[in-house]
Amino acid sequence: MSWPINNPDEPQPWRGGPVDQPPTGTGASPIPPYAPPQQPGAWNTPPQPGVWSPQQQPGVWGPQDTVPGHARTPQQPSQLRYAHWGERVAATLIDALLVLGVTMVLNLVTFGLLDGASGLAGVAAWAYIAWLNGSRGQSPGKALTGLKLVRDADGLTLGGPVGLVRTLMLWLFFPFGVGIVWLLAVLWPTWDPKKQALHDKMFGAVVVAGHPPVKFGKDLFLP
Repeated sequence: MSWPINNPDEPQPWRGGPVDQPPTGTGASPIPPYAPPQQPGAWNTPPQPGVWSPQQQPGVWGPQDTVPGHARTPQQPSQLRYAHWGERVAATLIDALLVLGVTMVLNLVTFGLLDGASGLAGVAAWAYIAWLNGSRGQSPGKALTGLKLVRDADGLTLGGPVGLVRTLMLWLFFPFGVGIVWLLAVLWPTWDPKKQALHDKMFGAVVVAGHPPVKFGKDLFLP
């Protein structure tokens, strides 16, 4: 699909050079290639002509540009890095407290007569959090702590269904080795160069830090 150009003299930031001719042909794309971090623990790829990097200056559009006819979204923050294990644990604990709150409220409303229903509500809440991790890249805990789950290849989100399956795969590790495999999967980011857990590696995902924290509100829970 070619990118329609109304004025060929307008700057074309994805070209990475002087304005020449608009891209032509079916292979042309306005979205520059995504440049993942080259050094362990830091998204510090130097900006290069025609290659998107999180360190490029504000005003240059990143890989999440929208399709023609829609409003563009600004590039991601310039100081992105792989999230440390402790940051991921903090975000997960926030999500766990929210799930616990859901089950406690349901128990209070039903006077504890529907224990099975509260358990199902907890499972549903975790499933929705997994969906948010895929659809928007941020569960409530990640949004509050400035973390985001993205694909390592291009920096885009995984999608809701993939986020759900990713979390499911983590819990499928639990029966093996009486939970030892699950524990190994969870601790893997402590020594991995890209801070990936085993279920991240299965889907080519990374958790990055450096996004502005979101204030607590209803937007945290929107897909």
